[in-house]
Amino acid sequence: MRPNNREKILRAAEKLILQHGVGAFTLEDVASSAGMSKGGVFYHFKTKDELIHHLLVFAFDNFEAAVERLANDDGAPGAWLRSYVHATFDTDATIQTESMASAALILAYFGKDSAVREVYELAHSRWSQRASRDGVEASTADVVRMAADGLWLAEALGVSRFDKARKRAFVEQLIALTHQTRNA
Repeated sequence: MRPNNREKILRAAEKLILQHGVGAFTLEDVASSAGMSKGGVFYHFKTKDELIHHLLVFAFDNFEAAVERLANDDGAPGAWLRSYVHATFDTDATIQTESMASAALILAYFGKDSAVREVYELAHSRWSQRASRDGVEASTADVVRMAADGLWLAEALGVSRFDKARKRAFVEQLIALTHQTRNA
């Protein structure tokens, strides 16, 4: 499916954030990167802050859709948590780009922009509620999700010291925890 203009703008903004950082991109840059006029960007997003807000929503929506697709293929207790871990770490290039761009947005705007904080808090709440209904003990579900989020953030910040083998072992341990269901 061909992306619409709104999605082209969001993808262009992601690319610019990853190349130059959150503070360095302008709506003019986004328009140029998307192959549109500045007016075309303003038609969809009136301000840079509005674009940033929608970019974060877009990334979270796509992440959640990926988690649900994977969970539907599994179907067993703990499926959503396993899918959450896989979508966080074993993703295609598009999801990975969204992941890193959303991390940059969260880090840059979390304390400054209450709208970004609210988007993240709402997503976090949805994910916590969904994990609690996954058939895994609540405390185990919390450990899996928060550990996945912690490594994701460390990688986004560039401070993770996990090599590939250690990361693989970490992810495998999280997946193993998702098999400890309430009925086990």
